[in-house]
Amino acid sequence: MARPLQIRKPTLLQLRRLAQLLESAPAAWQRRRAEVLLLYAAGHEATSIAHALQAHPNTVYADLHAFEQQGLRSVRQRPQPGAVARITSVQRSEILRLAETAPTELGLPWGRWSLAKLRDYLRRQKLIPAISREHLRRILKKGACPCAGSGANSSAPTRSGRPF
Repeated sequence: MARPLQIRKPTLLQLRRLAQLLESAPAAWQRRRAEVLLLYAAGHEATSIAHALQAHPNTVYADLHAFEQQGLRSVRQRPQPGAVARITSVQRSEILRLAETAPTELGLPWGRWSLAKLRDYLRRQKLIPAISREHLRRILKKGACPCAGSGANSSAPTRSGRPF
């Protein structure tokens, strides 16, 4: 069952503007927001609007709450960007460089890196404050380090010819 909404419906003037926006909106997300408000004004519940527009119900609720707070400006307002990147491109390149360097060259007692060992080394050297092994694996994979995709016990060689 849909949760009850205490959000006001658009006025007649706002409905006319929404219809104009629906026809002239350049971006798909603007058209979706206008459609959400028009369907809500027609008496549909948020879950049925989500189903009709093939959107997630939380997206519809967010659109309706934005309208409640900002009015029609919410239709034209850009979507919020994602989370801020916590690892810079300089840190990324340093991670890739270290991954291709043999641990013995850095004075470490083991012959090859594991994700856990590389992560611990990066944290001890204060190159990054924190990183999960999975995130580290994705960085290595995106950096075209062949050692990242095969798991910790892989014998796949790196670009330098040494196994990871």
